[in-house]
Amino acid sequence: MQQSSTTAPTATGQLISTFRHGKGFLVFMLLFAIVMLGLAGFVLYLGTILPAGSSGANTSRGSSPQMLIYSVSGLLVVISAVLFGLYAWQKKLRGTHYEVYEHGIVAVSGKQQQFTAFAEMEDLYLFGSGQAAFTGLITNLAYRRNEREPFHRVIESLKGFQDFQQVVRELHVRERLPVVMNKLESGAAVAFKYVPTGQVWRKRIAGNSLNVDTQTIVVTREFLEVDGRKVPMSTLSSIDLNSWSEKVTIKDEAGNPMLSTVCTGIMSHDLFLTTLDVLLDPENTSSAETTPSLA
Repeated sequence: MQQSSTTAPTATGQLISTFRHGKGFLVFMLLFAIVMLGLAGFVLYLGTILPAGSSGANTSRGSSPQMLIYSVSGLLVVISAVLFGLYAWQKKLRGTHYEVYEHGIVAVSGKQQQFTAFAEMEDLYLFGSGQAAFTGLITNLAYRRNEREPFHRVIESLKGFQDFQQVVRELHVRERLPVVMNKLESGAAVAFKYVPTGQVWRKRIAGNSLNVDTQTIVVTREFLEVDGRKVPMSTLSSIDLNSWSEKVTIKDEAGNPMLSTVCTGIMSHDLFLTTLDVLLDPENTSSAETTPSLA
């Protein structure tokens, strides 16, 4: 993570940090692929210096030494090709670095730059993948303006990823919350998407976490609607966050769950919970909109 005090144009605000991917893993993978390819060539070379009489000999399994050499060399070439393919894939995944500004994120890929304002960012999706998927640890962050756009996915290989996701979450709430509250004040509804718990766990097992079927939570100043069930805001009694089960549960005054799902399955869940907090307790408005510490 690189700190900067450079002042950016008004649209982006001040540059806070630049985050880049580490190159150590890519260098290791490339060198390993080259070594495997070199070994394949060396094994073939050994085949050329075998004694002339050995070509007619057979191993205990009936294979000739020459055939064994070709098989080993071919296997090493296949391993090398797979490694080169993984290198190209990982290089593409890690080819983008991110500049986090006060008002948004700039994704920089080569000469291309794409700015996404936090105030326009409807979906901020956090999820785990790989070996950490079952621990609840956030290893991926994906964002987009709306569902008509593809997600920008940021993976854990980004240096300082945990700092990155924390800063982005805080700035997203700070910049997006006034937009949401203005819509609600005008009588409009605001929709949040969420991925049901079962699907969250299936994606943790199978991967492809961005290919999800979402359901909608509709928020107005007077009502909360989940899966077609609408209840007045005034009847919501509690919002419980369980760190052990990763679930957020919203109950009505009778104690019946309105929503119970994995917290990170709710896109922009920090914003969603802050919005509910403000609606249920208007006195929290000023503290909710206070600029988070970025130190």
